[in-house]
Amino acid sequence: MNIALTGSSGSIGSILVNDLKIAGHNVLCISSSQSLQEEKIFSYKDVISGKISFKADLIFHLASINSNLDESQIDEELNLCKSVIKSMEIMECSNLIFFSSIKVYGENSFGKNYFTEDSALEPKSAYGVAKSKCENLITEMSSISNFNYIILRMPPILIENSISNLAKLFFLIKKGIPILSFRVGDQNERSFLSYKLLFSSIKILLEDKTKINNEIFNLADEEAVSTNNLFKKIGMMIHKEPKIIYLPNFIFNQMIKLNRLQLVLCQLYGNFNISSEKFKNTFL
Repeated sequence: MNIALTGSSGSIGSILVNDLKIAGHNVLCISSSQSLQEEKIFSYKDVISGKISFKADLIFHLASINSNLDESQIDEELNLCKSVIKSMEIMECSNLIFFSSIKVYGENSFGKNYFTEDSALEPKSAYGVAKSKCENLITEMSSISNFNYIILRMPPILIENSISNLAKLFFLIKKGIPILSFRVGDQNERSFLSYKLLFSSIKILLEDKTKINNEIFNLADEEAVSTNNLFKKIGMMIHKEPKIIYLPNFIFNQMIKLNRLQLVLCQLYGNFNISSEKFKNTFL
């Protein structure tokens, strides 16, 4: 299959492009950060201008400005999505898989939140707003430009070679640096996505293009994990026992009273759990 992949030079894209090629697919790499034709990495401008000749059966839109974008970059993220849709027209491509984010639902909470695809979208961050706008653009343009799509709403992906906060945890644990935590981190529930599940799900979608059916799916590992169990899970992935130092609960109780620390503690010890039952029931 001829596949175009945006974000091919990113931490996830660089792994995905190799696995797609190993699986026997012909992959066109598209990146906004560089155009290296000798390495077959092309810019959106290269594609839209017709500078290259590539007829794509499917395009994966993985690229993003960054996961910490601010409000001034929301339109930039949306314009990136518009460039992808324009590129589809040039490549005569009628199938799109868009990698969205669970942040379209909101952020971590100390409440027991649990999101399905039918949950209300209440993005709090600029990144969540941008992804929500991109989802709307894709659904609106699919009938106008006559293409099919699947939108995958994903939690953080558990890979080591990235610039995310998760990558910092990989670094700390690998170096044996002690991690300060609280027992509340034994009880919260957060969804994550292993790369293994991501790629196996992609392979299922590639088996038959008719599975690209204009729907939205959550995609996450079946079991949510607590913050402290996340440390242990990462340790198992890199074969290194994490050094967790548990601070007394009263320190957490005092810190949570300070407004400037509440958000930080919620990001670390809040809940964000999603259901992947729709994807499982549809494809597995």
